[in-house]
Amino acid sequence: METESKKYEIAYLVSPDVPEEDVVRVAGVVTKLIADVEGTVRNITEPRKRRLTYPIKKARAAYFGITTFSAGKEAPAEIMKKLKFEKEILRALVVEEEIQPVRTSFRTHWQPAESGIPRREPSRKEETSLTAEEREAAIETIDKKLEEILG
Repeated sequence: METESKKYEIAYLVSPDVPEEDVVRVAGVVTKLIADVEGTVRNITEPRKRRLTYPIKKARAAYFGITTFSAGKEAPAEIMKKLKFEKEILRALVVEEEIQPVRTSFRTHWQPAESGIPRREPSRKEETSLTAEEREAAIETIDKKLEEILG
């Protein structure tokens, strides 16, 4: 029975105690774990040393790497279970890649579906048109009030 394959991303932190030459080996361990659960690796970002925002297991820096892969629904749990036994990996997180939502056009007002619910029409305020003299008088009044307030 074939399971549906989903796209995942695993982000992991490798201990700074690991020599720089061995960091690629640890990334290979993550790749091997993905292969063990019959996943397909799509992209590997080589781990680079980063300063951590807060200490993790007394480490202030770590090598941060990301690997994207496709696998069955049970794969993330299996990978995380096996990663707990890897001493070089401080933390790891597997997330499902988001599917980009389809953009829809913006509606100016609420429009219910064709389900028999009466439509609510948008409220419209009566527009008052001012003459040029009334507009100037209103501006002068506002200016006077501003002068009183501001001194």
